[in-house]
Amino acid sequence: MRALEQSGALDSASHRANRPKALTAASAVFTDSAGRVLLVQPTYGRADRWHLPGGGVDSDLGENPRAAARREVREELGLDLPPGRLLAVNWSHKPGRPARVRFLYDGGALDPAALARIRLPPAELVRWRTVAPGDLRALVAPSLRRQIRACLGARESGAGPLELHAGRPAVADRA
Repeated sequence: MRALEQSGALDSASHRANRPKALTAASAVFTDSAGRVLLVQPTYGRADRWHLPGGGVDSDLGENPRAAARREVREELGLDLPPGRLLAVNWSHKPGRPARVRFLYDGGALDPAALARIRLPPAELVRWRTVAPGDLRALVAPSLRRQIRACLGARESGAGPLELHAGRPAVADRA
């Protein structure tokens, strides 16, 4: 296929169809006033795994990651809040699957009144909760746990946006 691409033998649509693919998502990292992380439990997947509010970027419709984060927070939590600064971009890849890119935005700290306004879509989410960063291990997948911790660190220090690979800081190639 590479030879066909490089020879120019493919029409534009065939060329695009044969390019590598990546799925793009956007999430918001919210905390409460005590610094606990807001997580949501989806109706799909493993019942013991929680997620950050967020979801897929409708890039085929021209949506960008920041707009997707706002839309997903509005759809999942019922809160129309603009995302804060970009804390990190995470790249992950498993053999045989498309790569995944997640943009993680600072959602800020939600006060008790904002938390009380949360309304979940019952077809998509079972419940929400706030969790101390030290208690994430039992609730979220290791890669997401690393992403959350990196984002909390960037938020506190003012660093970022961070480049993460499977939740770990990317290592710059040395030439």
